[in-house]
Amino acid sequence: MPRPRKYAETIVKSFSLDRQVYERLKQALAVQGRSISEEVNELLHRRLAEIEGSEALAKESSNYEALKREHVKLAEEVNRLIKLLQKDGTYNQLMEMVAELGLDTELNNAEEVIAKLLQKWQEDKTALHIFITLIETSKHKKAIERKLDEIRRAQGSSH
Repeated sequence: MPRPRKYAETIVKSFSLDRQVYERLKQALAVQGRSISEEVNELLHRRLAEIEGSEALAKESSNYEALKREHVKLAEEVNRLIKLLQKDGTYNQLMEMVAELGLDTELNNAEEVIAKLLQKWQEDKTALHIFITLIETSKHKKAIERKLDEIRRAQGSSH
């Protein structure tokens, strides 16, 4: 039974590639959770836009797609870290502590609060460092969300 296709309108084509380049690219993309087909489609979209004279739009579209992928990856990682901390029972305790230390919702003062947290936390250091990773990952995710908001607002106003 064939796999369901990711793209609604697809055609299957075959073409020749340098074996070493293909294998290296396949490995590099696997680390990012992407397939050769996704990469080829993105490259073809970008090249078509360049040929049709909209190079800036092609680059913007490529960056937008990369931001969306990165955001999903970060959101999944945030959820995974939260579950890990909830499982060992330290999540709520650490959340209360950073609230007391004044962590703002946009995480603008994360480094300052992390320094205080390192001094104040007397429990399991593994949980503490997982929580710090959660804060850092959340901060990166929020930065990408701001960029996606900006792009999506611009797309909405241009239609």
